[in-house]
Amino acid sequence: MFFAGTAALVPIIGTLWLLVLIYQGLLLVGDFIIDDCIFRSLNRLRGARTAAEMWRFDFHGANLVRFALPLAVIFLVGFGVTNTPGKRVLGWMDKAMTRIPVFGFIYAAFKQFIDALRNLGGPRKFKSVAYIDYPSPGCRLIGFVTGSYKDPDSRMHKTAVFIPTSPNPLTGFTLLVDDERVINSRLSLQEASKMILSAGIVSPGSEHENGREDESR
Repeated sequence: MFFAGTAALVPIIGTLWLLVLIYQGLLLVGDFIIDDCIFRSLNRLRGARTAAEMWRFDFHGANLVRFALPLAVIFLVGFGVTNTPGKRVLGWMDKAMTRIPVFGFIYAAFKQFIDALRNLGGPRKFKSVAYIDYPSPGCRLIGFVTGSYKDPDSRMHKTAVFIPTSPNPLTGFTLLVDDERVINSRLSLQEASKMILSAGIVSPGSEHENGREDESR
């Protein structure tokens, strides 16, 4: 009973905790923009010196504005970079940032990580699930078929299979396998993803079995 309760509460608590962190982070950004940038500059221009003379962004509902302002800035930036001029500016900034020693490596790593997360939320380009025999016959890796082509050197048809690592599917490697060595799987993309994320704990049919056990109780 204890583990069942823990399993039920942990996803809810984890989601709420993440939302609170995002909310607090946006409030800090809003405080920096409004208090440190705008109002501090206005007070300096006015020549305010004492606390009584200072203008403060403090009223009922001020936190809502602090929370909404960073979101508005993010949406404006997103709108800008989705247009042709914004894409050009973003591409120029990427090239400039990656050329900076040391800092460019860190920037490129963060950008690759964010791009991987963004691709997870977008339309899947995986066509199907397949198995690859590795490291020996009888042992199989789960992979996602991404495409196929004819090798110009060997004149053989190859299948491109992406092998994600477990439990972090953001990284992995791509194999070019002969068509006859690719073992097609009946697993759906969702079932295979759950197996990889859970390191095999969540297997196909396990949810149905858990549901039947709950019904029998």
